[in-house]
Parts: sequence; structure tokens; C-alpha cells
Amino acid sequence: MRIALGRTKMPICGFNQEMVQGLAGFHNGLVEHGVIARSEKKDQAFDKTIEKELSDMSRFLKETYRIEDSEMRELTEALARYACVFYKLVQREGVDKYKQIIQFLNKFYFEIRGEARRYEETCSLSE
Repeated sequence: MRIALGRTKMPICGFNQEMVQGLAGFHNGLVEHGVIARSEKKDQAFDKTIEKELSDMSRFLKETYRIEDSEMRELTEALARYACVFYKLVQREGVDKYKQIIQFLNKFYFEIRGEARRYEETCSLSE
């Protein structure tokens, strides 16, 4: 995999096991339902299915202004954007490697958690 983990200077969040498992389930669903099942149903290549998903999501994001509740709109947009980026990652690395990508992301998010803990410890020690 061509992804390199860099050192974060400011952790964005600490992830716990339940959060990472939820994301892993979301990732699995995006690939197994959104790519593999749809590709089989339409008898088309994975790349074509991903391109269609990205196009559909792009059109969808242009319509989210219709969601009146600003927090619901933001959540919906963030989820759609996250899915788009995940699809792009899977497309770049290969659908056949999606389970490895999910394992990598789990590790990445746990490393963010570790960075957050070290940051909290450093802050509490300096007070």
C-alpha cells in the first residue's frame, strides 16, 4: 500500500474500539454493497461502479442545501464526502485490497488515538 503514516503534531481525536469498528462496518458496506454487489448486478467493472458512485455523490452533495437543519446537513455532507474519499482510496489501491485498506485505516485511527493520549499526558504534565 502506498500510504505512509506521518507524525501528527496535533491529534484530531482519540478513537476507541467501538468507533473504529463502526467505521470498519461502514467501509465494508461501501465496498461490499456499493461496489462489489452493484458491479455484479450491473455486470460492470469495479472502476466503472466507483466512478458512478462518485458522480452520484457529487450530484447529491449539490442538493444538500435543501436540508434545512444545519447540523443534519453538515453530518450528511461529511458522511458523503468521507465515503467519496474512501471510494477514491479503494479505487487507487484496488478493490481486491479493500480488507487491507480497512485494516490500515483501523491502525491509522488507533495511532491517532495514541497521539491524542500522549498529547493529553504532555499537557497535564506541563500544568
